[in-house]
Amino acid sequence: MSTLIFGIIASAAAVFSILFSAWQIRQLTQQTAINNGIAAASAINTSVERLHGIGMLIFQHPHLNRYFFHGADVPEPGEEREQVLTLAHMFADSLDYGLMIKTLAPGTSQYDCWDHYVADMFAKSPAIRQVVLDHPLWWQVLAPHLPEPSPPAAGPQA
Repeated sequence: MSTLIFGIIASAAAVFSILFSAWQIRQLTQQTAINNGIAAASAINTSVERLHGIGMLIFQHPHLNRYFFHGADVPEPGEEREQVLTLAHMFADSLDYGLMIKTLAPGTSQYDCWDHYVADMFAKSPAIRQVVLDHPLWWQVLAPHLPEPSPPAAGPQA
């Protein structure tokens, strides 16, 4: 009789242990999802903060705005050219980081806004296009997003 009681107690303990382990796994899964969401939000926030930092520099030097948002060509050699190319490098760093986070951080793959933002920045800023074209290995996630060059215009037919 004592063997039967011991067997029932051991079986109950085993069932309880399995149920408790399943509950712990469920809790761990939920905590992992929460942590991934927080990490994704933090990574996106860092990306946006980087862009805000560049925006503050442009705010302090509004004459540079046209080189990044209005399609102005890179200026001729001089101080303004250096400012524009420096900001273009900073933009490229930020855009590359945003795209990298989108591919690496769980929960950020649905942020297609980064792809659209990158396409828009390439379309409106010859300076950003130039620095990425000059150094594609520096921005390996960003470089593949460069638009295809337009074919040369056909000259007059003879």
